[in-house]
Amino acid sequence: MRVTPLDIIQKQFSPARRAGYESDEVRQFLEAVRESMEELLKESQRLREQVAQRDAEIEELRSKESDIKSTLMLARRLSDDMERASRRESDVLIGEARLEAERILMAVSDERRELQADILRLRSGRNRLIADLRAVIETQSRALAELDADPPAAR
Repeated sequence: MRVTPLDIIQKQFSPARRAGYESDEVRQFLEAVRESMEELLKESQRLREQVAQRDAEIEELRSKESDIKSTLMLARRLSDDMERASRRESDVLIGEARLEAERILMAVSDERRELQADILRLRSGRNRLIADLRAVIETQSRALAELDADPPAAR
């Protein structure tokens, strides 16, 4: 039983035969309060440890910040150089990619048509199978009905 602060405030104990509260009931409630508090303390400790770990990670990241800034400046210069070179290459790659995309789209379209045709064939086969099964069931049903209608042979 998980106990909340509201449960503690609102808890009413049954009066004992003599003035006071039922001791077993009070002990059970206190045990539930203890368990809840123990869980809260463990959770609090876990969260403190997690915060300490996060603080250490933050400090480590801050110490690396200047390296990252230097790297970023270098990356910007390299990026500018690479941008000029990549503009030239991009026109070629875009043309090739468009051709490849068209080829893929055509292949996908062909495959889609084939799959749709397969689906139609499978549905048709399913419908034929259901019709055949119904016919067999009806034939067997009629045969059973005829057997039931025949008078039993003399024994």
